[in-house]
Parts: sequence; C-alpha cells; structure tokens
Amino acid sequence: MSYKYSTGLPLTKFMELQNRIQQILDSRPNPHKGPGGRPKVLNLHQQLRIVLHLLRHNVRQAFIADQYDISQPTVSRIYRTLMPLISMALALEAPDLKEALTRGESLIVDGTDVRVRKHRPAIKTHYSGKKKWHCVNIQVVTTLAGRALYIGEPVPGRMHDRVAFTHTGMEQLLTESPYLADLGYQGTSGLIPYKKGHRPGTGELIEHDQLFNKELSKHRAAVERGNAHLKNWKILAEVYRGVFHELPAVIRIVSLLEFFRDNASGSKY
Repeated sequence: MSYKYSTGLPLTKFMELQNRIQQILDSRPNPHKGPGGRPKVLNLHQQLRIVLHLLRHNVRQAFIADQYDISQPTVSRIYRTLMPLISMALALEAPDLKEALTRGESLIVDGTDVRVRKHRPAIKTHYSGKKKWHCVNIQVVTTLAGRALYIGEPVPGRMHDRVAFTHTGMEQLLTESPYLADLGYQGTSGLIPYKKGHRPGTGELIEHDQLFNKELSKHRAAVERGNAHLKNWKILAEVYRGVFHELPAVIRIVSLLEFFRDNASGSKY
C-alpha cells in the first residue's frame, strides 16, 4: 500500500503524526469510568488514514464508510474528532517567515482560490467576477524554489488580490522585504511586470520591458508550483462541500500538513 498516495504522507511521516496525536491523547486526563461502554470500531491508525484520505482525495464520507464497513455518521465523528488533534500535533510545522525575511530571501506573492458551494451566506460576498464562481481567496507566499512559506487567512472571493494582500496584513509584513508579484499587486512595493501604456508616448512595450517581463515570469512560475502542491489536497482543489464556517480551519490544517509533507519530499512510501 502506498501511504504517500492514499494519505498524502509517506509512511514515516504518517507514523510520526500518529505518534504525536497519541501523545496528546495520552496526556489528557482519563477518569476511570468502570466497566462497560462501546468499544472503538477502528484504532487510531485507521482513523487517521480515513481523515487524511478525505482531505487528500475529497471523497464522499459514505464511500469511506463503505470501505471500512462503518456508518457515515461514524466517519463524520472521526473526522471532527481528529481534525483539531492534527492541528495541535502540527502546530509548530509552519515555516518561520520572519527568519526568511531576516535572511533577505527573495519571495513570491500570489493569490489562489478555493471554490465553495453557492449557499445563502456566500451568494454575493464570495462570488468572483473574474473566476465566475463562488470561492474564497487565499494569499500565498513562496520562495524562488517553490516552497510555501506562508498561507494567509481566506477572504471573500470577490475581494481583489491587491485588497486581500492588504486586508490579511501581508503587505505590512513584507514592506521591508523584496518580493515578486503579478499585475494584480499594482501599488505595492513588489516587483511587478510592465504593462502596455506604462511608458508615456507609446501604447506598446519596448524591448527592455518585454525582456524584463519574460525573466520575471520565469521566476514567478515557482509560486504556481507552490499553489499546485497545496491543491494536491483535493479538498481545496475541488468545490468544498463541508460546513462553510469550518473552511478556514480546514485550510489551516491542510497548510500544516503540506508544510509537514514538504520536509519528506522524495520519500517513496
């Protein structure tokens, strides 16, 4: 069995995460309840596999229930129980953005979206005229090597990247640091491409501007790799079907899992 495909983590990382969660459970008070009680249908190993499979492949809970010969409500309880534990176990996995800024490392900023269902709380606020669907906007900071360093809190899909960049506090955070961006970040201190009409007296780009834009695009391609790795967790790549107000927590946990996974790149199992 390939754990890397089914859960998104190689076996060594999966077991490390399982051990961390077990330590959290063991540290909690467990008052003696006496004999009786319903035994657990699945052990922690199986439960963790279920949750990661849901996040990685975004399959229906009823499908998972059929695979493990349990009920869909049982899958739902396992999911809601383990998600906070995964968050606690990986709380320190996020890279230190301030350390990267101190080193003067060049960064790339871009926005990506997570589609949501058309439902009453998001009919107007989360409709993106650019994308033509309902979504939330996430601002992502990556290195020139395509490694994600920071993933911002989601904002309504109708919010422009430039506004979201300021609204999430990322513009202030990166004020004194060099970073690359696209034309959606005009007015920031980022290095952005030239556009037609930028130079007075001409409506076309001069040769210097074209060469500059070409080189900038080569470096900015790394942010697309960072976004692609994040979207490999299909719960963020496809239409989010879960409870709407839980989406920020889901994005945060998936981000931590991706940071955790990134430290194990190249591991086969």
